[in-house]
Amino acid sequence: MVSDSLTSRRREPDGGTMVVPTMALVQQLLDEFGLRHSIDDDGDLVVRWEKCSVFFFFYGEKREILQARLYLNRRFDVDSRGALALLLDEWNRVKLFPKAYTVLPDDGRVGICAEQCFDFEAGATRGQVKYAVGLWVDTLLRFTDWVDEQV
Repeated sequence: MVSDSLTSRRREPDGGTMVVPTMALVQQLLDEFGLRHSIDDDGDLVVRWEKCSVFFFFYGEKREILQARLYLNRRFDVDSRGALALLLDEWNRVKLFPKAYTVLPDDGRVGICAEQCFDFEAGATRGQVKYAVGLWVDTLLRFTDWVDEQV
């Protein structure tokens, strides 16, 4: 069982314990998946791979919305942004998730992102959160492979 310091807890009427993910819980889940993670200079939780990085962000008044956002390490010329956007539009049409899009970071080169997000305000069991985080990481990494095959 997860300690109270790792989760925000609420008892549901049926007696089941619901959790709202916290940074500590997500870190613990990443440990359980055997994934090395760190906290970056902005205080964000990140897992890095050779081709990409996946950041975990918390949003909402109670930090109840969890997002996993992938940034590809590979960058592209600005002139290719239109073609990349069309390619990602195709991904978004045929795949349910993750949502994919281009970004223009400060380096002036086009980046590609993909993200998964869920509002856990109503809570979820620890097992459900673990399943979601595992699925997100898996699908984000599959997206990375797809991009490599396409461009």
